[in-house]
Amino acid sequence: MRTKCLHHLSRKTSFVFVRGPIQDVCTKCSNTFPAGSRITEFDGKQYHPDCFSCADCQKAITSQFYPFNNDYLCGTCHEARFPRKRCGKCGSVITSAGITFAGASYHAACFVCVTCKQPISATSKISMVDGQPCCVNCYEDKHAKRCSRCHKAILADVEYLEFEDKYWHKECFTCSKCQKCIAEESFYQDGNLILCKDCI
Repeated sequence: MRTKCLHHLSRKTSFVFVRGPIQDVCTKCSNTFPAGSRITEFDGKQYHPDCFSCADCQKAITSQFYPFNNDYLCGTCHEARFPRKRCGKCGSVITSAGITFAGASYHAACFVCVTCKQPISATSKISMVDGQPCCVNCYEDKHAKRCSRCHKAILADVEYLEFEDKYWHKECFTCSKCQKCIAEESFYQDGNLILCKDCI
């Protein structure tokens, strides 16, 4: 006679105690179950508790597990074999649709601007600051380089030139005298002036 124990590995797995001699043998080791011992039952099969073990780490399974190639994996080993995406912000597993940005995955609720902490839509224009997502408004106001001529923000996806620790939009890099764009040409410096070859 067998009686169910109060503990469960899952809805379909239970412990039972052997009250007297029985004919069944352990599915794994083929040995019998002594009277008074405990049995783990799952999917119509019976095991000694120590025999109901993880195929990888060989430790007895005492909580969550997963069927694997006619055997079982504990939760830890299953995660190692089949790692699930984890959120780049909170570190928790992403179980539903998430957002991928710069090679990292995020829960939609965790995908927020690194500066203002407000949610960013996956369809919005997004910049990056120190590897973290940043909304366009915060990037322009607080993080973007500033053009030395027009003083407007240089956005992350815009071509720009750098010279002596100063920055210009490509179209703003012009000769100080004739105002011709010299972004693609040779130029000369005369004090604070940047001159094209025709104006030197």
